[in-house]
Amino acid sequence: MAENKQSTPTKMKNSDENPASEANADQGAFKLGDLVWAKLSSFAPWPGRIVKPWKHVKKPQGKKSQFFVYFYGTEDHAWVKEDNLKHYAEHKEAMSKAHKGVKFNKAITAIEEAITEEKEKNKVSKAATVSPYHPEDDDEIFPPKSKPMKDYSREPLSGGGKLKLRLQSDEKDNKRKHKEVEKEEDSDPENEREFRSTPRKRGRGGRPPKTSTDGTSAAPRPFATPKKRATTGTGTHTPGRKSKAESLSYLALSLYNSYQKHLPDNEEKPEIKATEKKIGFIGLGIMGTGMAMNLIKAGHKVTVWNRTASKCEDFVKAGASQAESVSDLVKQTDIVISMLSDSEALRAVVFGENGILDAMQADKAFVDMTTVDIGTITGVSEAITGKDGRFLEAPLVGSVQQAMEGSLVVLGAGDKTLYDDLQSCFEALGKKSFYLGDVGNGARMKLINNMITGSMMCCFGEGMSLAEKAGLNQSNLLDILNLSMLSSPLIAGKGRAILAGVFPPAFPLKFQQKDMRQALSLAEQVDQPLPITAAVNEVGISKT
Repeated sequence: MAENKQSTPTKMKNSDENPASEANADQGAFKLGDLVWAKLSSFAPWPGRIVKPWKHVKKPQGKKSQFFVYFYGTEDHAWVKEDNLKHYAEHKEAMSKAHKGVKFNKAITAIEEAITEEKEKNKVSKAATVSPYHPEDDDEIFPPKSKPMKDYSREPLSGGGKLKLRLQSDEKDNKRKHKEVEKEEDSDPENEREFRSTPRKRGRGGRPPKTSTDGTSAAPRPFATPKKRATTGTGTHTPGRKSKAESLSYLALSLYNSYQKHLPDNEEKPEIKATEKKIGFIGLGIMGTGMAMNLIKAGHKVTVWNRTASKCEDFVKAGASQAESVSDLVKQTDIVISMLSDSEALRAVVFGENGILDAMQADKAFVDMTTVDIGTITGVSEAITGKDGRFLEAPLVGSVQQAMEGSLVVLGAGDKTLYDDLQSCFEALGKKSFYLGDVGNGARMKLINNMITGSMMCCFGEGMSLAEKAGLNQSNLLDILNLSMLSSPLIAGKGRAILAGVFPPAFPLKFQQKDMRQALSLAEQVDQPLPITAAVNEVGISKT
C-alpha cells in the first residue's frame, strides 16, 4: 500500500481506479480543504486552499465549476474556475520555477507551514476548510477590525484616506428600487465605513444592466447624456449624484486594485504635488481605468466621462466628478486627457456632436494618449489649434500592468508649455516622460517601439517552441537569456508565462498587427526597407 500511495497520489483522492479518472484528476478532484495552485487573469499561478465561500461573496455567473480560494502569503480570496486550478503537491516543482519574488516566497513558506502542521496532526482539520478571515457570522459583511479581510481581485483603494471604493455584492440590493436604496443609505451608519483608512472588501456584484434606470433600453450613443439622480443621503457620496450597486463594473477596476496591492514595498512613488489645473479624462477602459485612478490617487482634481456612463460611478466614489458630455467636460476643466481604443474613437470624440471642438477655446487644452496613425493625430492637432486651444500628443509605452501600477513611459510632442503643465500628471501615470518636439513625433516613436516589441515577441516565441521540439529544457533557455545581453522584463515576464502554460492577454493581437502595419506604412513614406517587420506582420495577419 505504501508503494501504491507513492506512485499514484491522484488516485488517493478518488475511489475510482479508472485510468481516465486518474488522467482527469486535476480537473475534477477538488474539494474543500485542498491545497492548490490557483490562476487568476494577468497573474501567475499562486499557492492557495479551497475554502468555504462567504455568504456575501457571490459566486460569478457561468456554467463552469468554480471554487472559492484563500491565497497564502497575500491572504486574498477569489472565485477561481476549476480549469485554472491544479493540485499543489503534484505541480509544486514546475510552478515554483515559473515565478519568483519576495511575496511569492512568502506564500510558499506559508503553505508549507500549513502542510507541516497538518502532517503533525496527521489529518486535515475542519478549520482548514475555512479561511482564517471567514466571518464568524455569515451575515456579517465586514470582519472584525483586528482581522482585515483581503480580496485578491477586488481590494478597494486606500490612498491615505482619500480613495475608498464601496463594492456592494448582495444581488437583492442590486434589484431594489432607487428610493429603497436611498432610504437604506440614509439610515445605515455602515456607509461611513467606505472612507475608513483600513480597506474593506465586498463581494462581486451583478453585471451592469443593459437597461436604463427607467426601464427603457439603453441605446449606446457616442455622446449620450447620463440621467441625473438626486440624492438625499448625507454620507460620503458626491452631492447631486447617487451611486448604485447595479452600475458597478468590476473588470478593469478589480485589476487596478490587485496590481496596486501587489506593488513591491520599495516601489512606492514619492509624494506628488498635483497641479492646480482641473483635469478631464475620457476613456475608462482597461488602460484608462488605471490611469484615471492614479491621477485621482495623486490628488488631482479629475472629472471623468465615458460613453458607458455607468463606468464612471466608481471614479465618482473615489473623488472624481462626472461630466454629462464631452463638450461639458471641456467646459468644466482646464486640460482634457483622452485614452481611447483607436483613431476612429478619437475622431468621434473630437469632431462628433457635443465633442471636444464644440467647447474648445483659448484657455483650454487637449492631450491624446491613444496610439493612432500620424494622419489622425496631425488632423486633430490642427483642429484644436485652429480653435486657439493647446494640443499635445502623448502616446504611452507600456501595457495594462504598467497602466495599473503607474509605471508607463510618456512620449510627448506638441505644445511645450502644455507638456510642462502636465508634469505632475505624468509623474502619477508613469516613471518617465520625454518631450520629442513637433506633433507626429510621438506617434512615430510609439510605432517604432511597438514594431520592435512585436518582432522580439515573435522571435522569442519561435525560439521557445524550437527548444521544446529539440528536446531542450525551456526553463534552462529562459535562465540563459536572462543572464545574457537579451535580458529584459519582456523576456522574463513572457518567458514565465510560457513555462507556466498560461497566457493572459495584455495587448490584443489585432492592435499589435495594426501597429506593425502602420510602421510599414511609415517606412514606405521614408523609403526604409523593413523585411523582418514585414515577415512578422504576415504572421500577425494569419492569426487575426
